[in-house]
Amino acid sequence: MLQRAARLPSRVLIQVRTTDGVFDATIGNLSPGGARLLGVPDHALKVGERIDIQAFGRQLQAEVRWNFDDTCGLLFSSPLSQTDIVAILGSRTIH
Repeated sequence: MLQRAARLPSRVLIQVRTTDGVFDATIGNLSPGGARLLGVPDHALKVGERIDIQAFGRQLQAEVRWNFDDTCGLLFSSPLSQTDIVAILGSRTIH
C-alpha cells in the first residue's frame, strides 16, 4: 500500500496566479509533492487547471487535483526541496 507523504500543517498566506487573475489564499498543509489551499474564492479554480503560486520569494507551479468548497488540493510540477519547504514554512522541517 502506498504511504502518503508527511504533511506539515501551516497557515502561510500566498498569492495564486491563474489565467483568469490573481487572488490570495492560505496553505493549510504542505508536503514536497503538494499542498492544501484554504480560502479559495468560489469557482476560482478547476480540477486539472495549472496555476502559479508566490510564497516567500518562491514561485511554484502546480496542478489543481481536487476542489471542494473553499479548499483545494495541489500537486506541484516538481517536488519541493527541503530548502523550499524551510523558506515557505520557516524553521519546520520534514523528517
